[in-house]
Amino acid sequence: TVVKSLNNKQIQRNNISRMLRVSNRNRNAFRWSANETNAHIDMKFAICKKLKEWGHEFYTEAIFNSSGLRADVIDADEGIIYEVVNTEDKSSIEKKRKFYPLEIRVVNANQKFTEDLLL
Repeated sequence: TVVKSLNNKQIQRNNISRMLRVSNRNRNAFRWSANETNAHIDMKFAICKKLKEWGHEFYTEAIFNSSGLRADVIDADEGIIYEVVNTEDKSSIEKKRKFYPLEIRVVNANQKFTEDLLL
């Protein structure tokens, strides 16, 4: 039923929220840091915009309790982390794959954004 589906979605969202440091539980808020390139920021924004259009809950620049690692964008509805890469080396991504508690999808900051990048 629709109610059961909505309850399951909220349970999923809550479970992911609990994985994050309390200070980083800024739902549907776009955050970036001064050391990110414009391409990196623009791609993160495009991802967040699309997730918002889909009605998904997301987090940006959230730090996981378990590892202390920071994720670019977390789609709390699907349980997917979008890591936007620009200057990041492969060893950094492999470390994240090993320690992040969710699936990671790597997105190149220098490509044109399309919805297909999230599917």
